[in-house]
Amino acid sequence: MQKKNTIPYEFDQVDIMNKNYHELTNAGNRIGIDATFEKIAGFDAKKRDIKKIMNVRNSLLYKKLLHLKKERMSKSDFAFYRGTVDIMNYDLDNHYTSGIKALIGGDAHLGNFGYYGSAEAQLLFDMNDFDESHVGHWEYDVKRLLVSALLVAKQQGFDIEKDVNPYLEKVMNTYLNSLTHLMNLSATKRFIMPNTLPNIASTFDAIHDDRDAFNDSYLKLVNKTVQKALRSNSDYAVQKYTEIKDGKRQFIENSPVTKHVGDKTYSRLAKGYNHYLKHTRSDVHQFLAKFSIVDIVRHSVGVGSVGTLCYLILLEDPNGNYIVLQVKQALPIYENEELYNDKHRSTGEEIVECQRILQSSSDVFLGYFNTKKYSFYVRQFKDMKGSIKLDKLDLAAFCDYVSVCMSLLARAHSQSQTFPMIIGYLQSQTWMNKAFVGFANNYLKQVEIDYATFIKGEKDGHD
Repeated sequence: MQKKNTIPYEFDQVDIMNKNYHELTNAGNRIGIDATFEKIAGFDAKKRDIKKIMNVRNSLLYKKLLHLKKERMSKSDFAFYRGTVDIMNYDLDNHYTSGIKALIGGDAHLGNFGYYGSAEAQLLFDMNDFDESHVGHWEYDVKRLLVSALLVAKQQGFDIEKDVNPYLEKVMNTYLNSLTHLMNLSATKRFIMPNTLPNIASTFDAIHDDRDAFNDSYLKLVNKTVQKALRSNSDYAVQKYTEIKDGKRQFIENSPVTKHVGDKTYSRLAKGYNHYLKHTRSDVHQFLAKFSIVDIVRHSVGVGSVGTLCYLILLEDPNGNYIVLQVKQALPIYENEELYNDKHRSTGEEIVECQRILQSSSDVFLGYFNTKKYSFYVRQFKDMKGSIKLDKLDLAAFCDYVSVCMSLLARAHSQSQTFPMIIGYLQSQTWMNKAFVGFANNYLKQVEIDYATFIKGEKDGHD
């Protein structure tokens, strides 16, 4: 696959040329008036060969872990969906869009939202995966979230026609109302307001005028997850993933998921870590200066991320304090059947920049470095991280969770100057919400067909 030199990270694509909110909303409205229900909702699901698209990404991955990736993707159609963002991007690239650009997460399914700690040790809930982030069409994020909601609903045995589809139309209103609420805030407040649990609740109070906006089952699940997230930190990571051996602390070997690296890889990563330090904030650099590397392992995570080069670095200071950093390979964006690489900035740097824009507050240790062959980004491992167990959601909790994720997606999109155009676009037709949900249902059929094709291919390959 040929690598294209121009990339979808040029932020001037969302330059509004000094237009005000009213002008932008009207511009979006005019675009929406020209749209049709069928253009937005229509998608013809069909059986097809998905190997060509999947092989582009797989060609960049660590070959020895491909079997683990396929194993995890085989567990369910939602797991398959999580590991095949390129397939959906390919389909959306060949589908109608409004033409309104924004900085997007690029893989905004329900599993890519979670808890983490801010630099001030506040517990935040936000988008947490930015490997696919770039300047693109805002609809990609919205549609990916809606389809993932249908997949989870199907997995949980909910009635799609009776219960889920009507609610997803309301969720589209949540997205629109959240954008409108954000537009009515001061620009400074919209920019700096962190996604703490109280702030999220406050937003829902504003857009629903209901202080009992969340169901008890959702609140119970949130409280349980929050308590677990608060216990998840570097101390927890050290206790769970390391041991004392021959008088030194090191990571616990657990092949193929966790495996110590060879001397050459260790040397390259240690050199890369020193480059990372040079690009960090001065306070972070000063803090980490007293720490030294004591161990490095390759550590596989997630579903879509399996196969990317991912490492854990154990750091220790002279007083026996430890920090665990995660180093993850940054892959080029796949769009319009091409890989995009920037000649001037590395993929790791792009992911870090996008994450800092899209998240309300980001990991203080977030950074990047490059080796001769790869680009990586760095973050703290297990920094108050936690996520809602999707298989524990009842219908009421599911509805609340999807609404919260969609509202947070709106907050991320509001960091692009073009977001009032999205408001005008969605307000232009009374059937907009139904059209987006219609697309999600049509695309759900495609995911089911592709998953069946994938499972058959895996079975035939092992016969």
